[in-house]
This record gives sequence, structure tokens and C-alpha cells, in this order.
Amino acid sequence: METGTRIIDVTEDYVVLCKESGLDTVPLKKERGKPSLLSFASDYYPECLFVGGDNFWEGGVLHRLDRPTSGLVLIARKQSFYDKMIEEQEEGRFLKYYIADTERTEPLSGAPPFPFTLHPGLVIHSKFRKYGQKGKAVRPLVPSDYLYSKEKREYETFVENIDGSIFNLRLYRGFRHQIRSHLAWSGNAIKGDTLYGAKPDSVFGLTSYAIEFLGERISLI
Repeated sequence: METGTRIIDVTEDYVVLCKESGLDTVPLKKERGKPSLLSFASDYYPECLFVGGDNFWEGGVLHRLDRPTSGLVLIARKQSFYDKMIEEQEEGRFLKYYIADTERTEPLSGAPPFPFTLHPGLVIHSKFRKYGQKGKAVRPLVPSDYLYSKEKREYETFVENIDGSIFNLRLYRGFRHQIRSHLAWSGNAIKGDTLYGAKPDSVFGLTSYAIEFLGERISLI
């Protein structure tokens, strides 16, 4: 499965791109102008910069992947499409599918094990809070810990299939590091994800391989 940055599909409403590992989906507000997937898209479709929501520097990007994660990202070319997809996402009708290559790990230091045994059909659900040095990571919270989270909603990771150390997952709404955190606290860190206890690796083991929206399915497989 090739995961270099490139355009996968385009219509008058949107462009779907594959983001390579190590590239930001969008720049931070203070780093506008830094190379990102959005700047790559805008070289071909500059109108992507002029649609979007409150954070104008994020343009028409409808969802983000963490910097080390590779895979598919949907970017709106029209405001009407952007607004429609925000509504679809809020209603749980914008699906993202991931392949995670993992390694067995011990629970992270200073944190109790996350109380799930992973199996196909499991829905991992939690709120999150910042964790670790300078809050660079997040940790999942079970209901008894929700007092420590400012988040109003739970986030769900659906386990579709497990083949040895390879997990096939899907989600509707994503929180920062959601899959990375859910798997790591279940003792299965993403390969190369040193932030969550995995050994260093030249390849980061998480890819968003497919997305579904408005009756469309776009996939790298």
C-alpha cells in the first residue's frame, strides 16, 4: 500500500489526498506557511484555502491525521460541501478506516491498565485527558475518571478485525491520538510510536486506508 503524498480523487466539491508520514495535515496557527498537506493541495486547488470554519488557516480540511500517521484526508473545495460534511461528521456519517501494525507493550508508567481485552466487534469508548511530559500525549478515561476530563463527549474506536498484531479499525469522530492511545493502553502500541511506549522504528504503523461519506467509498486498497 503506497502512502506517499499524492492526489487520490477530485471532484468539483472536494479533493482526497494521501498524506505521507511526517507531514502535518495543516500548519499550526503560529506556523502558517510551513509545508503541510493543505499547502500541497492548494498548489493544485487554491480554492481549498478559502473555505472552512472558524480556524481560517485550516482551509477546507475536514479531518486531520497526526503527523506520523499516513493515509487519506478529505479537503473541501466549496463552502457548501464543507458545511454539509461538518453536519455529516456530527451525525456520525463520515467513516474513517485504519490499519494499525502494533507490538505488545506494558501499560504506560504511572497509569492503570485500560480495562479492555481487544477482539473483533469491540467498541472502545472513552473520554481523554492530557498525559505525559508537557501534555504531548493523551490517555483514555473510563467513566469513573470523567471528572478529570473537560471533554463533553466520548470517542469510539471500533475494532473490525485482528490478524496477529495487525488491527483493522474504524471511527466516526476522531480525538487527537485517539487510536494510538486506545491501543497503547490496551497493551498494543503502534509500531514506531515511541510516545506511547513502542520501540523506535523507521516506519510508523498507522495508516488511514479508506473513507466513506455521502455514499462514496475511497480506498488505498
